Parts: sequence; C-alpha cells; structure tokens
Amino acid sequence: MRSSLLQNFNPEISINSGQVFLWEKHGDCWYGIHGSQVVKFARKPDGSFEFQSFPEGSDIEKKIFRFDDDVEAIFSEISRDPFVAGLLKAYPGLRLMRQDPEQCMFSFVCASNTNIPMIRRMLYSLTRKFGQKLQFDGREFFTFPTAAQINKATVNDLRACGLGYRAKAVKAVAESITGDLDLGFLVRSNYHDAKKELLKVYGIGNKIADCVLLFSLEKTEAFPIDVWIARALAGQYRWLHNLPVSDKITAHQYDVLSERLRGYFGKYSGYAQQYIYYHMRQQAGKKW
Repeated sequence: MRSSLLQNFNPEISINSGQVFLWEKHGDCWYGIHGSQVVKFARKPDGSFEFQSFPEGSDIEKKIFRFDDDVEAIFSEISRDPFVAGLLKAYPGLRLMRQDPEQCMFSFVCASNTNIPMIRRMLYSLTRKFGQKLQFDGREFFTFPTAAQINKATVNDLRACGLGYRAKAVKAVAESITGDLDLGFLVRSNYHDAKKELLKVYGIGNKIADCVLLFSLEKTEAFPIDVWIARALAGQYRWLHNLPVSDKITAHQYDVLSERLRGYFGKYSGYAQQYIYYHMRQQAGKKW
C-alpha cells in the first residue's frame, strides 16, 4: 500500500459517505457486505488498520478501498480547483470505494428518492430474504443476493422487502443482468458507451447510471449529480455554467452539466464529486 494512501486514510469516513450502505459497527470493528463476502476492519493500537474477509479473498481490502489508485496524482489533478483543494485538506481520510457491480446497481436503484437509513433497511431486507447466511467472527451475516437469485423473486416478493415502487426497477435490473447486460463489457468500454447501455435498463436514469459507473465500473470521470451537488453547482460553481440550476434539474440540464464538469475536473472527476457531496451534507448537518 502506498504511503501516501496510508497517510490520514480513514475507512470509517469512506464507508459513511453515501457510497456504500451495508456496513455496521460492532465494538471497535466494522463489518461490510461485499457481494458474497463479509469484510472486516479494525484500527490497531499503532493507528493502522487490520483487514479480514470471509470467505477469504485475495487482498479484498485493496480492491474495495482502491489501494491501487495513485492518490497523489489524483489529488494533484483535482486540487487545481481551489474549492476541492480546501476539501482535500478538510477531509483527508475520504477515499472512493470500489463496489461489486451487481450490488452497486441494486443499491442505487433502491436509493432513488429516499434517505440513507431507508436505503439500508431495504438492502438489509433483500440480503435477509434472498442472501446466504454466514457465521463470521461469532456473528450472523447475510451475503448480497445475486441478480439470478433476485430475478427468481416476484415484484410482490420485492415489495415485501420494503422497496415500494422501486421493486419494479429492481426486478428489471435483475432481468437485465441475467439477460443481455454484459457487466464485463461495461467495465471495458468507455464512459459514454457504458452509460448508454445502463440507461436502457428500466429504473436507471442519469444519476443512478453515473453512480454505478463511478463506484463499480471503473469510470472515475463519472460525476453523479443529485440535490447536494446541484446546490454546490448553484453556489460554488455558478461560473461554470449559465443554467438556472435548482434542486431538481432536467435531463437536458444534467447532460450539459455532466459534460462541463467532466471537462473541467478531468478523468478523476468522480473523486472531486465525492468530496463535494460529502462536504455539502456535512455542512447541512445530515447524518450518515
């Protein structure tokens, strides 16, 4: 692991920043569901972190916390923006996380028009109803179900997990993944081609597609725009656009803003977005 990444690295901030939802703290340890695995980390007396996974994976924490990223180069590029430069200093432990693509897609479809506690409840219900029970570290966990497992459920089965109107979209995503949506192709393809394919899936719009691209499909230039980012654009970044940005933006406004922001921040736009998003919620006193 690069020393620059270890410096001020704080997985607790990262997992409590709206990227992932199936993490919980027990004592001094955090446990997270990453597809078919349970991942654990704990801070050691010397300040470093100890990671474990079950079933054991090959350095799964390096994948999840993106230890392969050159954060010095990334931070150097996005800190050309003075606002983001200040946020890098204010929240030095924050990092992007790399998620299981299937879990990420279902997570952000469930995240539509709701709050983080509700997202967690929906996803935990899905794991308990359709996932596999595991015993790890003396505790009971449930893995995240595969698209094939979810696809066997009816829309009513999914509604019973508290998904409400999102059940239809979750079912559509499961059908797409088990059908002709090639996740490997989405990883290999460029941002525009991958997003075009995601937008064909019922229930996936611009913002959800960008979240999936950023957090699970290696498209670090993706810049998801939600209500918090819209507020930052209306305040800190008015000079970057001439659109009447409000909490609710049109599909056309989204496309224009996305292109300008990706052009401005470059290939690591998603890192800048995560810091801006985290800051806007922190300033508003929102809980994670």
